[in-house]
Amino acid sequence: MRYTIFHRDIRKLSLIICLLGLVTLFLAVETLILASEYRNSMVKDVLDQFYTQQINVARQTAAGIEKFLVDILRDLKLLAQYPQMKTGENPETDRMLKQFYEKDDQDVVHFYRLDREGVMIDIYPPSSAKGENFAHRNYFQQTRKSLKPHISRFLQVREHYWTLVLTCPILIDRGPSKTPQFDGLIAATVSVEQIRNRFIKPITVAQTGYGWLMDSAGTVIIHPTHPEMEGRNVQILLGEAGENKMKDLFIRMEKGETNISRYTYHDITKYAAFSPFRLGDQLCSVAVCAPVNEVKQYMQNTFGKERILLAFVIFVILGSGVTVMLLVRRIYTMRMEERSRGRLMEIFHSMEDGFCILRPDFRIETANRMVAKRIGMNEKEVVGHECYRVFMGRESRCDDCPLDETWNRGRPANAQKHLTPPSGKAFSAGVLTIPLTRSKEERPYIFCYLKDLTSETRLRRKLTQSKKLATVGEMAAGIAHEMRNPLISIRSAIEMLRESPHHNEEEKTLADIIFKEASQLEKVIQEFLVYAQPPRPEPALFQLNDLIEEILRIVMKREDFVPRLQIEKALAADLPEAYLDRRQMGQILWNLLQNARDAIPLRGLIKISTRWEAAGGPHRRKSLYMTVEDTGQGFDETLSEEIFKPFFSTKSDGVGMGLALVQQIVLSHEGVIQVESVLGKGSQFTVRLPIVS
Repeated sequence: MRYTIFHRDIRKLSLIICLLGLVTLFLAVETLILASEYRNSMVKDVLDQFYTQQINVARQTAAGIEKFLVDILRDLKLLAQYPQMKTGENPETDRMLKQFYEKDDQDVVHFYRLDREGVMIDIYPPSSAKGENFAHRNYFQQTRKSLKPHISRFLQVREHYWTLVLTCPILIDRGPSKTPQFDGLIAATVSVEQIRNRFIKPITVAQTGYGWLMDSAGTVIIHPTHPEMEGRNVQILLGEAGENKMKDLFIRMEKGETNISRYTYHDITKYAAFSPFRLGDQLCSVAVCAPVNEVKQYMQNTFGKERILLAFVIFVILGSGVTVMLLVRRIYTMRMEERSRGRLMEIFHSMEDGFCILRPDFRIETANRMVAKRIGMNEKEVVGHECYRVFMGRESRCDDCPLDETWNRGRPANAQKHLTPPSGKAFSAGVLTIPLTRSKEERPYIFCYLKDLTSETRLRRKLTQSKKLATVGEMAAGIAHEMRNPLISIRSAIEMLRESPHHNEEEKTLADIIFKEASQLEKVIQEFLVYAQPPRPEPALFQLNDLIEEILRIVMKREDFVPRLQIEKALAADLPEAYLDRRQMGQILWNLLQNARDAIPLRGLIKISTRWEAAGGPHRRKSLYMTVEDTGQGFDETLSEEIFKPFFSTKSDGVGMGLALVQQIVLSHEGVIQVESVLGKGSQFTVRLPIVS
């Protein structure tokens, strides 16, 4: 059988290796096909990536320029709000202009202040323009007219040198209306060269890509590769050069679009990504250009790397396939061993009894959780130790060990041992030893099965005790029954003697005592017979509240209850009907009421209440609750279990069978009775009964 299974697994293994070879060849061919398709689709992906990169560069550059100017304009707004600027205190004004100039890290060429007539009264760094009138300048007129911050158009100061002027009005409140009035302005001159160096020059796309800037009027402001175009309108340039292929590009830039376009200028085809930015009320644009030939060269370089990568991938696939085919045999064997061992260990660990595997030197090779739990040790602590140390706490091997029989005869052996582990409680166990190999050249490993007999021994002992008690109960019931008949005769005779007129007072007193004690003894025998041979419940559907009302009507007429006792009731209005023994339920209530009456010495309260509830879960089970509570003497909580035992009573004249009968009836209905008592304050008895529908 083992030979057949071995060759069947080898055939499976050979089939797996062949499949792996075919899969490896398929992957290599498929890689070549996918590489060809990928090469065709890669052109579009590279161009899309290049487009995205150019647009992002254009958008980031435009956003950077706009933020750069907004930050300077914010400084001007802050400067214009200082009181020193409004009063025109010359030393303070110079100091503040210098402070803001140094703060902006020389991004600004000049900070200066013009009065309401347009005369420059302060400037930093100092310049010969101080004292000149700039009222004719457009930015001064626009600022005075709008009373709002203003950014001028690009101003060409000299050849290839352009500037921007940012202004903010100085407003003061004058007159009764306190409307703001123009009192000059704070201005900052920004060199376009600074914008070129900071934002345009760093643009590098492909090898010779560059960026350039155009204002809202279509004038080229910055162009690093063609400086002759700076300051000239693109429409004029296109008309002179006849480059109609750029017309669409400039039209879209003037509209403020963000996109990419292809154009040809001086017989060179380029890609240009453009994005707008706000310059006050003007809309300027930044363009990022790169020659198409460089993009194609970039793709060629990428394709060259792709070929190297493809060759490497094919080599890796072939090498991996060969490696997998060489290792699969070993892996397959190891996995089969691990799977078999894992399944075996799962079976062993799921067993409710203990097991272990022993080496020929009596050391434990493997043990399941139940063994370790029973002897109070960890699984890892058990492994590697001698069995007689772990299970018996001995320093030497046992004399009557079943292992000897298994090793000597090569067959299973069993014995019952009393194990005394040093780290746990002693217990009885049935030990079964089975050899794991049949080789006679060396001692085999032993499978040792341990069956915990503690519960069985305890149950057997309880069963024996129950049989003894049942026998004693039957004998006691028989004796009580036999005693009952002569006791009745004695009681009848004494009753006749009591009625005889031929006795003196002393004889009559003795007769009364005998009659009383005989009646008490007859009552004890009667209750004992009921307890020893209880009648089976005869359940019927009835309402427990009706039974309580009926009994309470009788109780309220008895002199031993009223008027010294006050009886209250709190009966649930929605209490459902239940299948219970009506007579036995009445007996429970009577016994509890009498017990409460006897616990109250003078005056007190007895309260009877009912309720019901349903337990949670998919199968909801309803239960009835009846509670009898008194304000009597109570008892010590240590007697909570003793009071339900037969013949146990806390009263001097009590028989001790009432609560025992109550508990017996409750248990016969599969119910539970609970008691809570506080010495000197009273007791509360609660009966829980299942509602059988």
